[in-house]
Amino acid sequence: MASSTSDSAVDPVEQLLNLFLYAPIGLLSKGSEALPDLVQRGRTQASNARVIGQFALGATNTKARQSLSDAEAHLQAFLKIVTEPARPSPTKSESSNASSTESKNATAGVSVAGVDDLIENYDSLTAAQILPLLAPLPTEQLDRIEIHEQSQRARKTILSRLRQLRN
Repeated sequence: MASSTSDSAVDPVEQLLNLFLYAPIGLLSKGSEALPDLVQRGRTQASNARVIGQFALGATNTKARQSLSDAEAHLQAFLKIVTEPARPSPTKSESSNASSTESKNATAGVSVAGVDDLIENYDSLTAAQILPLLAPLPTEQLDRIEIHEQSQRARKTILSRLRQLRN
């Protein structure tokens, strides 16, 4: 009895013969014809894999750089908050102390009047606009600006920069 084609496809012995006997014989007989095509397919696959790998690395590097940049910005903001001393909100007794401090400063020769004569339109400027203008000023003027800043907006970046410039 002859076995049907469906039986030979399922028979494990027949599958082993196909894989280890007939396929190598067929490859040897057709190998010289199929080899250039196989080489070309291999090159194409390797080239595609390289392009996909470079794209994946490029996208990952961009995301990693952005994440590092964000982390650095958050860390700097955190360090700025941590290193600056806390400034409690003034109570009634502290506000009377502040007015006595201002009068002491005025008698000591430090003017607490507006600072528009030092930096034009000071109160309308942002901290980023004021910071570069502070460096060339002498200590007395820095003191005036600090007193004004503490009594008005109390911007931490400006007060911190004033402390740095005097040290």
